Amino acid sequence: MSNDSRYVAGIVHHDAFDDLERCIASLRRQTARPAAIAVVDTGADPARLAALAERNRDVAFLPRPNLGYGAGANYALRWTSEHFPGVPHVLILNPDIELEPGFAAVLLREMALRPRTALASGKLLRPGGLLLDSAGIRMPRHRRARDRGSEEPDRGLYDRPELVFGVSGAAMLLRRAALVDLALDGEVFDEDFFAYQDDTDLAWRAQRLGYEVLYHPDARAIHGRRWRRERRGTIEPWVRQHSFKNHYLQIVKNEPVGQFVRNLPVLIVWELLRLGYAVARDREILPGYWQAVRGLPRAWHKRKLLQARLHERGDGPLLPVA
Repeated sequence: MSNDSRYVAGIVHHDAFDDLERCIASLRRQTARPAAIAVVDTGADPARLAALAERNRDVAFLPRPNLGYGAGANYALRWTSEHFPGVPHVLILNPDIELEPGFAAVLLREMALRPRTALASGKLLRPGGLLLDSAGIRMPRHRRARDRGSEEPDRGLYDRPELVFGVSGAAMLLRRAALVDLALDGEVFDEDFFAYQDDTDLAWRAQRLGYEVLYHPDARAIHGRRWRRERRGTIEPWVRQHSFKNHYLQIVKNEPVGQFVRNLPVLIVWELLRLGYAVARDREILPGYWQAVRGLPRAWHKRKLLQARLHERGDGPLLPVA
């Protein structure tokens, strides 16, 4: 493997051991093998973690407090910088991902051809491989991000490589040369988000800073995805509240004023519908409004950091561009 196509795989894990074993096995089957595999574990079951570590001595298991997905992903990035400083890519994964053997090789090849690309992923499918899970992420005018093709039959509509708004954090390849530029207050993934939409927040910031986000259909994987439409009621209220409030925090952080004004009529209608749904169907998420208010000062601080970065260096990414 050439120096510029090496990568470390970091899995952010919370009490999903059966999924985790399958994810690790799929990494071992990659035609482009990772330089290392690290599992950032929240310590939900130390005994089972110890047994898994005994069976997988080539994997680095990194127990950490449960501070959310973003904190786990950031720790994997810092661990890579410390132990593998010359490796140019990190593949961040959820444990409920099973990669097809060519997944990493396709993305590494394409990123080598596209030096402005900071984030990349492929075609994620639901278990069974018939329905799409995510073919990249789009951002509608109401600013509630949507996975392209989610729950649609895979009929070839997303079978060409494309630059997209974002890609799922369930399986995201990051170019480490871009991470210093993308980090705000030392965080690549926003740790205030805790769960959900930290991937779209990062992608939005990457877009603002002039980077590209790549979707490639030849990089395929199965994603179990705990949060599905039919399972919404099984997700703990506090988790749904995080997703609810993060919608507002990422708008505050990333939305240019002019676009916000142009989108305001759509946003108003959407927010009225959103409030109506919460009151009529899901009152357990209503505390998410208060959580969003509490998070506004930090979100506004990070917005100012982003605006200062844009102002200081002008347009375009900091990456050396061939």
